[in-house]
Amino acid sequence: MISKGKKKILLGIIVILKIGLDINVALMMFFMSHLQFGTIINGIDVGGWKCKDVKTMLEEKAQDYKLNLKERGGEESISGKQIEFAYKVGSQISDIKKAQYPGWWMGGLWHDREYEVKLETDYDQDLLNETVDQLECLSKERSIAPENAGIELVGGSYKIIEGKEGSLIKKDVLKEQVKEAIDSGKETLDLEEIGCYEEAKIKKDDQNLKAQCEALNQYVASVITYDFGDRQEVVDGDKINQWVSIDGQNKVSLDETAVAAYVDELADTYDTMYGTRNFKTSVQKTVTVIGGDYGWQINRQEETKALIDLIEKGHQKVTRTPIYAYEGWCRDKNDIGNTYVEVNLTRQYLWFYKDGKLVTEGSIVSGTGSNSHATPEGTYRIDYKKANAVLKGPGYACPVSYWMPFNCGIGIHDAVWRSSFGGSIYMNNGSHGCINAPLSMAKAIFEQIEADMPVVCYKED
Repeated sequence: MISKGKKKILLGIIVILKIGLDINVALMMFFMSHLQFGTIINGIDVGGWKCKDVKTMLEEKAQDYKLNLKERGGEESISGKQIEFAYKVGSQISDIKKAQYPGWWMGGLWHDREYEVKLETDYDQDLLNETVDQLECLSKERSIAPENAGIELVGGSYKIIEGKEGSLIKKDVLKEQVKEAIDSGKETLDLEEIGCYEEAKIKKDDQNLKAQCEALNQYVASVITYDFGDRQEVVDGDKINQWVSIDGQNKVSLDETAVAAYVDELADTYDTMYGTRNFKTSVQKTVTVIGGDYGWQINRQEETKALIDLIEKGHQKVTRTPIYAYEGWCRDKNDIGNTYVEVNLTRQYLWFYKDGKLVTEGSIVSGTGSNSHATPEGTYRIDYKKANAVLKGPGYACPVSYWMPFNCGIGIHDAVWRSSFGGSIYMNNGSHGCINAPLSMAKAIFEQIEADMPVVCYKED
């Protein structure tokens, strides 16, 4: 027989078991229509939720959807409302529920079960296109094209200057990436990372750009000094920089026309041939002497070639004299210098100076002053000198001991047939244009004179 105390205990146990069984049955019945405890869907604890409530909750999240666009210099967004954005959940929640056996409800109390439901997106494509078209990042004000890296002259040498990245967007890429982001439910899109911006074609580290910079620096490193006696002209980087250029492919070229124009400037400034000179005479008067073939004349074409060659070689530090077609005796501004023959046609007198010292002087007879044989004024050069020459002309052949021509057959020579010189002899009994000198004076000149020395013939006012 079971005692009363034991019966009570047994009865209590039966009651407890029945209550537990009833609770279990009740919970099993509950979880036949609800998701089990510990069910995590898309990061949200939906344990004990009905499938339709979870589906509604996920679909309603579309109302808060927004795609944030990270841009250069700012941000903007596309909201779900702008494009009538919606989520389609389908049967995914129900499928999760079907996989959960109601009798296993207790397992959810101890272990979470996580699920990721793919939310199929739906929106109006036309509204999306319109919304993208109206983005601030595509506005004219914000669409700044990138600038290529380039080369600039800085402090006397060329340096590579970084280009500008700009903010011009590839519209087709942006639309494609935005669509993909919305299709996948992304909430942030970094336009920089996805390559939406137009990029400069030439970057600072471009090897071709570096090579061109080095080539340019070779050009401008040259210092070419032109020697014009008491004057100089310097061609350095500042000037060469004006003559070099880089094309769209960063190819360096030298503007030969500009170099030629510079040589023309040199010639126009420093050429003296056929020019006009103010000449201080031995009688301390200053006269204007026009014309004559004495002086300096740069060979423009050859000097242009030479200068181009020097610049293209690079790193040239030289002092040079230009290539001349004709050269004078002195390269100073006063290109007559202190070595010259001075012929005063008015006074019929000649002086010969060499290195500033008077070699000889004396009276002469010039070309007949009243006809076409008059000796021309001007500054000329001694062509050559010859001893024991025979001067020939229409109806005459005249031997002389010292012949020093300077102007198209006109020259200085001795005239032993004359007994006197100077005065007004030349007016009626002058030469055919030559300068007749006494034998001793002609000899003194001949012994000291050289080709290219100047001869200045002038009249006093």
